[in-house]
Amino acid sequence: MNLVGMNKGGLEIGCATGQLSRWLSENGCEVIGIEINREMAEIAKKYCRDVLISDIEAIEDLPYLDFDFILLLDVLEHLRNPFALLQKSTTYLKKGGSIVISLPNVANWMVRWNLSFGRFEYSERGILDGTHLRFFNEKSAKRLLVDAGFEIVKYDIIPSLPLVKMRAKFMYIISKLRPNFFAVQFLLVGRIKSLSFDLHNRKMDVLDEA
Repeated sequence: MNLVGMNKGGLEIGCATGQLSRWLSENGCEVIGIEINREMAEIAKKYCRDVLISDIEAIEDLPYLDFDFILLLDVLEHLRNPFALLQKSTTYLKKGGSIVISLPNVANWMVRWNLSFGRFEYSERGILDGTHLRFFNEKSAKRLLVDAGFEIVKYDIIPSLPLVKMRAKFMYIISKLRPNFFAVQFLLVGRIKSLSFDLHNRKMDVLDEA
């Protein structure tokens, strides 16, 4: 709950059966869901104020505005144009609202290990899920959010180390030192860039070019 707070109004894109929305609603949040799978969406309706059954990339305009938060967890890698969706989402957030995204790390050591043996095989789940259309490492994940008009206010990882017996806390510390190698997933929270933030960046760009 630290990511979005309590008693907020939010949008969960790709809400599946609504288990996260259920948890959010138990903490006073009111959630609108979007889900492409009709059977899952019907279940999610028990926990959401409303569920739109649709492909998010096929929706031109949402019938709702002014969300405190938008959740895009394990979603963007499945889209044809994740950048366009992120840009569009800025119009649905309140001032000071936040967007929360998670992305798998294709630069993880497991993928690198398999590549060293000439293996690049899709699977039913995980980093190389067969339904993934886009792939990200740490740099491109952050750039995707920033280029879409957000500033990153929180960044975290889910670690994956070969030493499975290592204590979780120590594993996390080591992974944070080399996230592009040891992270299996990136978690980013962004807020729409303020005008002053944009002007500062433009000024710095001009100075860099001078």
